[in-house]
Amino acid sequence: MNYIVLDLEWNQPTSRNKLITDPIKLYGEIIQIGAVSFDSDFNRLGDISITVAPKYYTEMNHYVRALTGIRTRDLKKGKPFPEALREFKEWCGADCCFITWGPDDMSVLNANMKLHSIDSSDLPRCYNLQLIFNKQITGENRQWSLASAMEKLDMPLDLACHDALNDAIYTARICSALDMDKGIAEYVEPPTKEKKAPGSRYHRLKPHLITAKEISSERKDSMRCPHCDLPLVTSRRLRMRNRDKVFLASCPDHGSFLIILMRKRNAESNHVYEENIYTINEQTEGFFNKMSLKCSGRCSAKAPRANSKL
Repeated sequence: MNYIVLDLEWNQPTSRNKLITDPIKLYGEIIQIGAVSFDSDFNRLGDISITVAPKYYTEMNHYVRALTGIRTRDLKKGKPFPEALREFKEWCGADCCFITWGPDDMSVLNANMKLHSIDSSDLPRCYNLQLIFNKQITGENRQWSLASAMEKLDMPLDLACHDALNDAIYTARICSALDMDKGIAEYVEPPTKEKKAPGSRYHRLKPHLITAKEISSERKDSMRCPHCDLPLVTSRRLRMRNRDKVFLASCPDHGSFLIILMRKRNAESNHVYEENIYTINEQTEGFFNKMSLKCSGRCSAKAPRANSKL
């Protein structure tokens, strides 16, 4: 069996409203494939570099361009992804497995294959070298950048980073500093993260729920008391990382409430909010304070204002 040390570079949309969502949410479209091959004894056999012409993200994201040095006009020199993938698979051969630095490359590769309706079930097994590196070198459970790992091993950074072939070469050099036979023999697949259902983080609040309803995005600023339907006055607001909104609000006659607006798409693929209003008590107030601490530095806490807009 041969080992293929694989690295990919991918472009991203230039703005949020240009994100491809059909047939999948495409967060990265592959623009470079770089790899180094080894035999079963980790003797180097060769390398390959393929430039890929993207189908959707044909304009370079400015951040990706700054990292990679790849310009928009360079993308036109590449091969369509299906052709590039066929060339890469032929180069790999039938009996091989992949080694990558981190889990992202395989995730992006699978997404791009799905985008082009290519079956990914026959992809070789992949070993995340970061896990072997951590077990043998650092003893830590963290994600090291490729450059940081090279520096940790006192290896020279003599090639430009964020080039697919160069990063594959760096990853191969790290392999040479590790006991790969032991690392692969003892390798344990990382657990698959279960995708949480929408609103699952709030399931403990369910006993305190007063009312839940769907509101259109045009009305998401018109929160009203569930008892008298008067506008609520917001006292604090949190903007969550998942784009949910969490409020403390009050009615002059019926007291305070915890309000959570969960952003989602309806059957017509329009953005709407599900408004959930909870009684304020020790549990719900504790939840808000906990979320406030987690959001410290990236969420906003607003001064009291009636009918505050999101």
